[in-house]
Amino acid sequence: MSPPARRGRLLTARSVFLFALLWAVSSWTLILKALPPAPPNPVRPQQNRVGARSLEADAKQQDLPVPTTSYIYPLHATKGTHHAYLYIGSPPQRQTLIVDTGSRLTAFPCQPHCPNCGKHTSKQFHLDKSSSYEVMSCSSCLLSKTNSCYNEKCEIEQSYTEGSSWKAFEVKDKVWLGNEDENTSVQEHHSHAVPFAFGCQVAEEGLFKEQYADGIIGLSMYTQTLAGTFHQYNSIPHESFSLCFNKVGGYLALGGAVQNHMAPMQFTPFAKKNTWYYSVTVNSVYVGSHKLPGVFMQYMNDFKGTIVDSGTTDTFLPVKIAKPFVKAWEGISGRTYSNNLQLYTYEELRKLPTITFELVGGLRWEVEPLNYMEDVSDNTRLSLAPFHGKRGFISRMYVNEPKGAVLGSNAMMNHEIYFDIANRRMGVAKASCT
Repeated sequence: MSPPARRGRLLTARSVFLFALLWAVSSWTLILKALPPAPPNPVRPQQNRVGARSLEADAKQQDLPVPTTSYIYPLHATKGTHHAYLYIGSPPQRQTLIVDTGSRLTAFPCQPHCPNCGKHTSKQFHLDKSSSYEVMSCSSCLLSKTNSCYNEKCEIEQSYTEGSSWKAFEVKDKVWLGNEDENTSVQEHHSHAVPFAFGCQVAEEGLFKEQYADGIIGLSMYTQTLAGTFHQYNSIPHESFSLCFNKVGGYLALGGAVQNHMAPMQFTPFAKKNTWYYSVTVNSVYVGSHKLPGVFMQYMNDFKGTIVDSGTTDTFLPVKIAKPFVKAWEGISGRTYSNNLQLYTYEELRKLPTITFELVGGLRWEVEPLNYMEDVSDNTRLSLAPFHGKRGFISRMYVNEPKGAVLGSNAMMNHEIYFDIANRRMGVAKASCT
């Protein structure tokens, strides 16, 4: 067969095939149109079960009762930082310490081991005046690694993001929280104090050397923090605590919450497993009533996520949400957003938006302007009262964090924050914290 004849037959065969194919498709289209509509695609059974389990778990978490505790201890605030009184040793000596959910270690200078430490609000804890202390040997370190030893002592060192640091050796002694009244605090110490591991500081650098507080109480999820240790010794009924801050003080409650709330407590699970810090997942951010685009929420939950850190005075949001955040804030307020000193009238201040963080579980955490705007003339006002003329304010909500976010003590103001370590959840409720 010549090539031209073969090409003609192929074309004829293809024409017949295409005609048959078109006829078949048309017929099936008519048949399908006559059929009743199919029901919507069902969710895959496995996905449905997982979703049901998730909703059920969330509901159970919301329904778990919050223990009401009588172990309530006052806090006092200096320059936005909140402090508790810890009584240590036999007889007890008082130290004034920063309450810090963003770290795990408790430490303060010990005489005579820290002659170059800064001058703080209390006398240095005198180790040799306590009859109950124990210096931890290298074979029994609780806070440091066994290879971090020097002169048969467990060495600890800690650095902080703002540049301060300290070094210490590990000691165990009897401790309990108290208040300004030393007599009643000593009585409570005799009734409740338990052995607790802490750092006897031998060196301080940076802000730690200059600060008002004697040292720091680490309150993160760690076995050797106050809540964990007190629960191990059955001194508190539940492995949990709550913090309630206002501009001048507040309280720390052990083993539960106070529950003197202005609205019901809402809950969210901790976001990260096998970590010692308190991280939550943010679903939405509102500037006033304006909801930032959902695509930006990935940056709130990057890296460590959004951390609740009572030892950080200010709040830090990710730099990648800066543009939509600032645009929304400026549109509502009519002012330029800045972390520098600005003058405001009372009416201008009233127009500033509340910042709301909506967390997993539906928890809505509101940060009011009075709490994120620092009044440079007097930042101890508990409420916004009318004033004449202009006052200087600085926004202490920064939008420059490289990854994730930090909700600092100014975001925690006027809320009871319940840290439920046993059930790995956080509760938040509006409260006066008095």
